[in-house]
Amino acid sequence: MLKSCAKLTVLSLAMLSHARADEIFDFYQNKTINLQISGAAGSGYDLYARLLSRHLGMQIPGSPKIAPQNVPAAGGITVANNAFNLGPNDGTLLITLHFTLPLYQAMGGRGVRFDAGKFRGVGKLLSSNVVIGVSSDSKSGVIDLETARNAIATIGSTGGTSNSTIFPMMINSIAGTKFKLVRGYKGEGDIFLAMERGELDGFGSYSYLTFKSVRPEYLTSKLFRPIVQFGLAREGDWRNVPTAIEVATNPIDAEAMRLASIGSEIGFSYVTPPNVPSNRLNALKNAFQKMIQDREFQSDAAKSNMFLRVASGDVVDDLIRSVLAAERESVERLTQLMAEDPASQCSEYPNSSLCGGRRNEANGQ
Repeated sequence: MLKSCAKLTVLSLAMLSHARADEIFDFYQNKTINLQISGAAGSGYDLYARLLSRHLGMQIPGSPKIAPQNVPAAGGITVANNAFNLGPNDGTLLITLHFTLPLYQAMGGRGVRFDAGKFRGVGKLLSSNVVIGVSSDSKSGVIDLETARNAIATIGSTGGTSNSTIFPMMINSIAGTKFKLVRGYKGEGDIFLAMERGELDGFGSYSYLTFKSVRPEYLTSKLFRPIVQFGLAREGDWRNVPTAIEVATNPIDAEAMRLASIGSEIGFSYVTPPNVPSNRLNALKNAFQKMIQDREFQSDAAKSNMFLRVASGDVVDDLIRSVLAAERESVERLTQLMAEDPASQCSEYPNSSLCGGRRNEANGQ
């Protein structure tokens, strides 16, 4: 009798598992998953998202198509706002999350209408240190951190929330450098083109492994000089380049720079809007894990010279939460560092605790 009950239990569990698999298959068959990319065509965000779009669908039951779409506006904030408030939460939307956005939210940044802690991670393809750099042909005289304190270098950046804007501003504040921001470029490609034409001295941020993947000649031919890198430790090839944490001159600033550097660990991560049904979210996360182990995916990445430092969706969730749970003192110090002047602090970060706002909550939610 006991054996019969055990057999029935095993059979029931098997049937339930099969029914769940069929439910995922039935939902995703003939569906399209939109992948919104918070970067311009040809950027690192774009190239890695398109690598994912070529392979992820094959690992999802029902084999849905993955349709990439570039939305390179406002340093990724437009994509995050739309996904959080307007995007379908049925498992048919993925976005690339600009890695500075959880921090920007924690600081009470202007225009935030999302809560990054409610997005759900699917996986991460890449993370590496980000560097502020100056062209080797720059006539500014800036070649390292010390000369950047004495000479002005014009730095190209995109939106106000992007790391290309935020990182140079912070280094100006804590290290006394004189980077002059020229904002409004649509994407990284436009910034590098302007730099190559001599219209700019340098760029506000670019990651080490994206250089190796997208612009390897910049490393091999030493077409730029790395000034400061953002990461929890130095990259091996930039062992002589200080991190922002090391540049800090007091413990509070060092902790603020450590918090800012967590974004480099978030890297190129992919998330869903809140409230995606758990079985579909798990299907997406499982598909990501299968994809990164798939030989065709690995071959495509290698053929395209695209390096990988992967992590699961759970790791992405933990990194986002660690930013949002940061000590108030560190967040407030970052708010001060990122504002161009005291008068603009509450204009740029109106929802910060310093300005009477509510930390870690999406506006209007």
